[in-house]
Amino acid sequence: MISCTRIHDVAYYLASTEPADQEAADRTPTTMLAAADRDRQDTDPCDGPGHWMVLQPEPAAPLLLRPGVPNLLDGLRPGAPVAPEVLRDLVAGRDPATGRIVARRRRPAAGAPVPPSGGYDVQFSLPKSASVLALVGDVARPGLLAAIRAIHMQAISRALQWAFDLGLIASRSRGCHVPVQRVIGARFAHAASRAGDPQLHSHVVLSKTAVGGDGRLRQLDNYLMLTHAGAIAALARCEEVFLLRERLGLRTRPVCRSYEIIGVPEPLLQVFSKRRRAITARMSGTGRTTAQDRRAAQFAAYGTRAGKTHGTLRGAQAAWEAEATDCGWSPRALLQSVAQAQSVRRPSGETGAIASASELLRHCADHPPQGRAGADGFMAAFECLQHEALGSEAVLNLVAECRRAPSMTRPLMPAQASATPKVIAVGGDAGDPEVERLSGVALPSAVPEPGL
Repeated sequence: MISCTRIHDVAYYLASTEPADQEAADRTPTTMLAAADRDRQDTDPCDGPGHWMVLQPEPAAPLLLRPGVPNLLDGLRPGAPVAPEVLRDLVAGRDPATGRIVARRRRPAAGAPVPPSGGYDVQFSLPKSASVLALVGDVARPGLLAAIRAIHMQAISRALQWAFDLGLIASRSRGCHVPVQRVIGARFAHAASRAGDPQLHSHVVLSKTAVGGDGRLRQLDNYLMLTHAGAIAALARCEEVFLLRERLGLRTRPVCRSYEIIGVPEPLLQVFSKRRRAITARMSGTGRTTAQDRRAAQFAAYGTRAGKTHGTLRGAQAAWEAEATDCGWSPRALLQSVAQAQSVRRPSGETGAIASASELLRHCADHPPQGRAGADGFMAAFECLQHEALGSEAVLNLVAECRRAPSMTRPLMPAQASATPKVIAVGGDAGDPEVERLSGVALPSAVPEPGL
């Protein structure tokens, strides 16, 4: 699941990052090493602080700026903790170094207030079964939450980098979309829904002010991101399904356009779907379902959305453990259910997904990849492949081959991805502090065997 919405304020994302008083500020570690030395679950918020990200070409090229244009990236290190004041400045269109407004805006009407620069919130959400397994199962199997969060993080990185490379994160000039050199953002990992249920999701806050290809500061336009939102989400799911199987030995099953982890009990998913039930109840008055009327469903979501509270991760997990145990599924019982279901090996046959995806990609190869036809082709192909556990690298290799040879009739086999993919930070590299922290976690090789 993915959404991309315009924002003008970052207070929601910073609510759990800023201490309520100076005494709390004095207790807060200021370095990654200091943070690693504490018991993180005792003090870490359920919806924690963000980390900087920079989308840029791979391999990174020198940043070209016109004379007099400020370098908004100066001192900003991908993977480092977000500095609240710097993020506020970037979203407001100010140069963090000088406080001067640098965003190019449209001239407002006479007497009208100057509109803020703003940014975009790109939200990625894991399926409910993955969230429940990570947050409830981690109580009985420490390390499971960190492993699934690292998988989610890498999937977001790959999907957004593909969007950037394809020119979907772009500016608009004279009626045309033009690529940009650099995009600044911040990733916030959240663990709970607004209804207080376990729900792992990430907000990637992209500053609307970016460095254009001509060396000037440009304003991002989200039209192409919205057009390709389904394809970006499907590519992220391709990576998640692949990494869940490669790193944790977890198989998945298709559910509509997404997936669920095999073995997570359905009654437990229903218990932790309070937000869904509230929206469905609101929609029942219209006589239509959420699938029949997506616009009404969106209004129902807004109408039932409550304010969000920020507690500690350990406190939230204790509440979820009690709620799960009350309905007969303790953390250990949950892990045993998953282990038993995963141990049942279904016969693997030829699904034809690669052939179908190749056909779709060849059909749309004659259309511009940024256009709507290209977006529909990418989304359909990625959704065909997401349950094949190929990984984003193999999927994008298949895309490249099909676009180079659109007239081929024989299905193309994607290159096999590495069995041990490295963790990549959102916009960062292997030297980023956040990657080193996640890479240092002892990842569980699999869920417990039945009977444990």
